Amino acid sequence: MATHMLRIRSGSWRVRFFTLVAAMSVTSLLAAMTPSGAQAGDDPSSDVVVVTGHGWGHGRGMSQYGALGYAIDFGWTSAEILDHYYGGTQAGQVENVLLTVRIDASRDEPTIVTVDSGAVVLFDDQGNTTHVAEDRVMRLTALAGGGFELADGPTCAGPFTPRPDVLAAETLRIASAAVAPGDVQGQAVVGDAGFDGQVVVGDWDGDGDDDIGTVVDGEWRLWDSGPTTPTDAPDHTMSFGDAGDTFLVGDWNGDGVHRPGIFDDGTWRVKAGLTTESRVVTRFTGQAGDIPLVGDWDGDGDDDLGVRRGRDWLLANSDEEGITISFTWGRVDDHPLVGDWDGDGDDDPGFVRDRRWQRNDGFEIVQELERFQYVQGSRALVGDWDGDGIDTQGTVLAGVVDVGAPDTDDRPRVDPNLPLEQTIQRCESADRTAYYRGELRAVHNDGAQRTVNAVPVESYLRAVVPLEMPASWANLGDGSGAEALEAQAVSARSYALAENRTSYARTCDTISCQVYGGRATKRSGTITSNEHPLSDQAILDTAGLVRARDGEVARTEFSSSTGGWTAGGVFPAVEDLGDAVSINPNHDWQVELDVADIESRWGGRTLEAITISERNGLGSDGGRVEELQLIFGDEVFTMTGNEFRRAFSLKSDWFTAEWNRFEPEDRRTDCICPPEWPTASLDDRIPDDNEG
Repeated sequence: MATHMLRIRSGSWRVRFFTLVAAMSVTSLLAAMTPSGAQAGDDPSSDVVVVTGHGWGHGRGMSQYGALGYAIDFGWTSAEILDHYYGGTQAGQVENVLLTVRIDASRDEPTIVTVDSGAVVLFDDQGNTTHVAEDRVMRLTALAGGGFELADGPTCAGPFTPRPDVLAAETLRIASAAVAPGDVQGQAVVGDAGFDGQVVVGDWDGDGDDDIGTVVDGEWRLWDSGPTTPTDAPDHTMSFGDAGDTFLVGDWNGDGVHRPGIFDDGTWRVKAGLTTESRVVTRFTGQAGDIPLVGDWDGDGDDDLGVRRGRDWLLANSDEEGITISFTWGRVDDHPLVGDWDGDGDDDPGFVRDRRWQRNDGFEIVQELERFQYVQGSRALVGDWDGDGIDTQGTVLAGVVDVGAPDTDDRPRVDPNLPLEQTIQRCESADRTAYYRGELRAVHNDGAQRTVNAVPVESYLRAVVPLEMPASWANLGDGSGAEALEAQAVSARSYALAENRTSYARTCDTISCQVYGGRATKRSGTITSNEHPLSDQAILDTAGLVRARDGEVARTEFSSSTGGWTAGGVFPAVEDLGDAVSINPNHDWQVELDVADIESRWGGRTLEAITISERNGLGSDGGRVEELQLIFGDEVFTMTGNEFRRAFSLKSDWFTAEWNRFEPEDRRTDCICPPEWPTASLDDRIPDDNEG
């Protein structure tokens, strides 16, 4: 444990006067000292101490300016940047796990929530709704005896009216109705546990919502509702295709009814009706080995064709035009999905990867991965189950089809395309709110109240990366600056997942952890987004990537600027040439400290000298300060470089601040200096870097 020590110099000896543990701040230590060497009426010096230094922050791990420099000046990739700064770690992969973030500004305050459009929903750990506040603000206040008082009001300013019931839970979950956990909207049973046919989804009766069908060896069975058992009679049957074909459906003529289609070795055949005798039309889009796609790419009301070839999406708006939309997205082994995710009338691409899915808003801007909540082994489906014009997920497993969004754990549903007005907000004051993806939680913590945001880590990063590193850096160096943003995304993801702050929250939202502001903020009606498309892209391009060591996610600290050398510690110290990037204002710096201010902090003592006695030996000036002394007559105060840095708000602990009130020959002669008192300059005692 670090200590603060006051040493008294008298004759040829030093005596430790007192020791304070490092839990006391330097400021409180100085305030606790009483004058012992100052005389009444002393005129404090008006001199200044010129402090020159390097870097900004603790210097451990990655330099953010250094990452940029290595990206745009040296052409490094994000992986090379991370390898350099985080020695001893390797790239690892994690799922989009749920992250709990303590909102420190709400410490010991009621949890007050609202939503611009829709309802606020209160629910328990099983996802069961307990209370709904439609067009009202909900306030939860922890009670001394346990549980919460629930009240609601018209605005964040109130007035709030308590509801009569006391909620006994230790944790209450709150979300916008748009993402609150909901029951499975419906279920169909199409076969027994050994069912291995294909389930198809379409609107067979033109009523606006999608229904279920099965295809086994070319035999189609389609139900307008249900079925509740495999023996329920289908509403439509037909024979079409063979066992080796891929079966699809689409609204081929825009009349609102879906009809069968098959794809085989690049050739499409589509039915004009729902009977075996219906006319068959042959179309040509694709080639052998392609994965067929069906969707309304242009919003004209009828479905078009497309294929996925490797990572390439090739889409045709009509037979005559051929391929009209093409782009590259995802991995080769992703399972593609197509649907109208936002209800705008045209279909957009998506895919499922393991238990995550990703949905794209159009064909250019990629949105985030989110957990696809279904039981392991299920196959993913997409359909408009309730006729609202928006396609959502479904699953099929062992002959049972679940439609809607079944909850298999305590995760909130997260929609990357959720309109801001349907996003849950935390009231900060009468005219200030913060928007959060995921859900908020009111937590009883040993009688105190805490507010927590529970959000998948990929969504969390969208409101961290642009606050930690300017998104505009992605455009520097002809776009090579994007590698720095990717390095920041991996570092921020790893740091958050390596945290373990409390039993109820893994991390926090301030500089003590990582700066996190939620999706957006609203001040007096003005909304400011905390997310940025360039940062979003960096997060997506590194989805799930972390730095790992010994099988665990590494706590990857980072700072603004190292000054040219990292500080070492958990990760080996390395030279940081990238930190000298031209736009870095913190690589070298200089400030002036008023001697009178220093003296006042030490109870009015007269400062005679500042001397730096120990450095870490890395870089110019001998490196970071490990120990220095402030000399006040017969008293010597010893502190670390970091303690001095915090006391005077210096940018880093890599600085030079030696100062003498007197020339050496004018120094006091009534002092018998001890033999160990430094007489040689510091430079004489610090070896050059190449001397080891």
